[in-house]
Order: sequence, then structure tokens, then C-alpha cells
Amino acid sequence: MGFGAIACFWPVLAAAQNTGGVSTPVVNIDHRSAQYRITLDPDDNGQTGFAQRLHYQQAINDDMMWRVVGQTRKTAESDFDFDFVQAELFWQVTPNAMDYQTGLRVDARFRGGDRPEQIGANWLNLWTLSDRWQARASAMTHVQMGDNAAKGLALQTRAQLMHSLPEGRSIGVEIFNDYGRTGSVQGFDKQNHALGPFVTMPITDNISVYSSVLFGLSEAAADTELRFWIIRSFD
Repeated sequence: MGFGAIACFWPVLAAAQNTGGVSTPVVNIDHRSAQYRITLDPDDNGQTGFAQRLHYQQAINDDMMWRVVGQTRKTAESDFDFDFVQAELFWQVTPNAMDYQTGLRVDARFRGGDRPEQIGANWLNLWTLSDRWQARASAMTHVQMGDNAAKGLALQTRAQLMHSLPEGRSIGVEIFNDYGRTGSVQGFDKQNHALGPFVTMPITDNISVYSSVLFGLSEAAADTELRFWIIRSFD
């Protein structure tokens, strides 16, 4: 089952900088890759905010894959304050030959200090529309655990439309929607909604890059976020 390395994006949409993407449910038995990601917010309360993350992922078989993620963030104390470590497990449900693919991902996030841990479950979908067009959509949720855990179930959706170009390049658009938590869902402008274009391109046979800009659609979202990833494949 094929797994696009550039599209194996982890969902991290929160009030801080968004280092996440729109995951594909498709897994390749030989897949191994590592990624570095950085997201910049040029105007985070009058300063430049940024978050960085590293992750490594590897297929278990042709249906399942694991990933481990580590992220830092800029805070008042440090430009590289520990944010979280997360473990993830992907499961492709549908057979390989179908134009529609679906799968699940479960994850566990661990934070430092007195911040709560969280457990997440995500439904991942992919549609092959033609030789060059592909669409993805995810429905995501998590619950927090611990003494300072927020109440309710967090609700998010994400979607992507991608067009493949010659020489391994692609362009597209992505949307990220964070609706808040069950029991306290507020109006659109108090939710976090962002939309923007992206481009991917190979640098060598096993190194590629992704770059995107997100524009806030709601008042609660950042006005602009600049995102850049480096993907190293070991397939």
C-alpha cells in the first residue's frame, strides 16, 4: 500500500503555531522517513512566534505504521521550550487498489510541567480524482488527561486538494478548522480557521521540501503563518 512521504503530515492545530498537515491513510510496507518542520507567525502578540518539530515514521507492514514526534515552541523563557512528545499509530483500512482510501490514526501526547496529556483518534480519507488530482480530508478529536485537563472533546477537521506537476512537484490548497470543545463550542470568529496554498518539490532522489502560507479566516486565527518542511526518505 503506497504512502506519500510528503503527505504524511501530523495534525497539530492549536492556538500556537500550526506545524500540522493533512494526513493520508495510505501506508507503504517499505516506507521510512524523517521530517523537520518550522512554522513562523510574524505577528504573535507583537513578536515573531515560531514552533519547530522533528518526527520519524516507519511502516510495520502494508497496513500499519508508527510515528514519533517531538516539538519545541518559543515562550517567554526560551526560543526552544519543550512543547510535547507524541506517539502515533496509523492503520489503513481499505484495500490498496481503490480510488477511495480510508484509515485511522490514534495518538498519545505527553507534555512537560503541569500541562495535561492527551489521547487522540483521527479518521483519515483520500480520493484519487484523476492521474494528477487528489483530495484528502480528516476528522480529528482528542481528550485531555490529568489535573489540569480541559473538559470536553476537542473537534477539528482538515482538508487538502493537490495537483501533481511534472518532475515530482505538486501544488495545492489546505484548510484547517479547530471548532473548540464539546460543551463550549463558540461562534466562527472565536474558533480557529485557516486556509492557504502549498507547494512541494524534490531536491534530490530522497530529499524533498514543502512550503506553505496559511491565512486566518477567523479572528481567533493568526493573520499569517509561514510554514517550511524538509522531508528525508529512507525507502
